[in-house]
Amino acid sequence: MRRPFLAALLTTTLLVPAFAAPPLPEWREGDGYLIGVAVQYQGQTYRALQSHTAQKGANWNPASTPALWQLHHGPVQRCSPWQAGYSYQLGDQIRYEGDYYRARQAHTAHAGTEWQPPRVPALWQPIAQCDAVTPVPPGNTDTINGIKVPPDPGAAGRKTLAGIDADNDGVRDDVQRFLAQEVGKHPARFKYAMEMARITQQEILTAGGNDREKARALFNQWRMSSSCFERTYGPTQEYEWRLNFSKRYEALHANTPDRMTAYRKGDELVGGMMFRSPVRYQCD
Repeated sequence: MRRPFLAALLTTTLLVPAFAAPPLPEWREGDGYLIGVAVQYQGQTYRALQSHTAQKGANWNPASTPALWQLHHGPVQRCSPWQAGYSYQLGDQIRYEGDYYRARQAHTAHAGTEWQPPRVPALWQPIAQCDAVTPVPPGNTDTINGIKVPPDPGAAGRKTLAGIDADNDGVRDDVQRFLAQEVGKHPARFKYAMEMARITQQEILTAGGNDREKARALFNQWRMSSSCFERTYGPTQEYEWRLNFSKRYEALHANTPDRMTAYRKGDELVGGMMFRSPVRYQCD
């Protein structure tokens, strides 16, 4: 239920045919936006700070919602906005009020502590901009379909719920290697598959918190990434392969008892919820 690849495939022919979006599409109320997507609004260019749906009537236009949109003056590298309540690892890179920071030490930004990056220089180091991905140490990478990936974590990668993420990109190393092998020859396909995997990992790691609204938000983000992934194919292109891919994708994410438990818990959290799809998704 929570990974509706089959539903997406079956409804592909019912969707509006894939359109050739202009280089910078106009922002529209009701659309869904992935993190990093650029849009035009009132003659200005904005980039999405987080994946979201511009709910109708909420007035979440780029000029009015700095938590969701950043005015774009030049190249902006992808990194997540700082959020209270999150656990950060050494080297994590974030955005906060238009500035960029790298974590000096691992910590949890407990709600109410007011540990915003500018307030705690012992925890956050200002940087010029975020790297697209925290690089893996030189000499400690493999190349799959032209993509540099961390080494195979092997059995060590199954010892904990989080597994091993050597390059700190939010995706387990074994999952990243799988995606590079399966869809790495297609840059856009690989990008959206990685975004799906990041969100799935967050769902697994946060399922134990029983936060249904957070589960709903993550699920909506995953649906947007999944929609963009599907649009890299034609309506019936490689249908059987995509069904098989979805099964292996899910099996890999839930490949230990703890991960399977968390995966099922995520299903329970969103069970019975109502979801409203935007008119369309904006994909890069």
